[in-house]
Amino acid sequence: MATVAPASVKGFNCTANRTRPCQAYALYRAGFAGMPLDLAAIGDLFAVSRFMIVHANNLSTMAAPANGQPLLVPLQCGCPSRSLSSYALMQYHIGLGGTYWIVSTTKLQNLTQYQAVERVNPTLVPTVLDVDIMVTFPVFCQCPAAADNATTLVTYVMQLGDTYVSVAAAFSIAYPQ
Repeated sequence: MATVAPASVKGFNCTANRTRPCQAYALYRAGFAGMPLDLAAIGDLFAVSRFMIVHANNLSTMAAPANGQPLLVPLQCGCPSRSLSSYALMQYHIGLGGTYWIVSTTKLQNLTQYQAVERVNPTLVPTVLDVDIMVTFPVFCQCPAAADNATTLVTYVMQLGDTYVSVAAAFSIAYPQ
């Protein structure tokens, strides 16, 4: 039985030339919607060391990010077996009142969707999650095509007021007008 990725995930497809694992990045906003401002807590959320975040963002090891500061978080991205979508897997302990949707939209700032969480956790019942149960969350990412070895890809969630031109400018990328 073939499965099809939801339309909103189509940019994260696994194709023949994008199946090898790679280093990718997610853009995470420190302190956004009450999330941690502490680099160690952000590192714990994504299971990477704060030193990896410091290095990826050219920060001092003593840095404390400002509220809303965008941070690049390194991810080990790939196409897990039989998956149509490319993602980095992260483990998260569900807290009291936690749901796939709440964690996806708040803690992970829409870097995944609750439907994708359901797909990678087929043995869990999303409406009956015990406190402290470990849930796998797929953070969407993409590896460059084999021919694009020098390319680094960043998963970015569009924000209110963003345009393609403003996002391209923020990443210092030329955007055809």
